[in-house]
Amino acid sequence: MNVSPLDRKRAAKAPSLGEMYDLLRDYVKQETLDPIRGAGRWMAWAALGAVALILGVTFLMVGLLRLVQSELFTASDGKTWIPYLIVVVVSVALVLSSKARIRKPSLHRKSRSV
Repeated sequence: MNVSPLDRKRAAKAPSLGEMYDLLRDYVKQETLDPIRGAGRWMAWAALGAVALILGVTFLMVGLLRLVQSELFTASDGKTWIPYLIVVVVSVALVLSSKARIRKPSLHRKSRSV
C-alpha cells in the first residue's frame, strides 16, 4: 500500500483521543467555569460595596438626626417627632435621586455597530 507524503502529514497532525479530550475539557472550562468565577467575584465585590454603602448612609442619617435634635429642636414642647420626619424626608429624597441616576437596566453589554 502506497501512502502519499500528504497523507502521512495529515496522519501525523491528527489529534489523539486524549488530546481531543483535553481540548474539549479546556474549552468547556473556558466557556463555563471561568465566566461563573468572574461573576462570583463581581457579586462578592458588589455585596461588599452595598454593605459599605448601607453602613455609610445609616451613619450619615443618624448623624443628621443627632444634629437636628441638638441644634434645631432643643425645646421639649412636644415636637420631638419633627427631627425624625426631617431625616425620613432626606432619606426618601436620597433614595429617589439614586433611583433616578440608574440608567443601566441590566449587566449585558450592548454591541456597538460601527
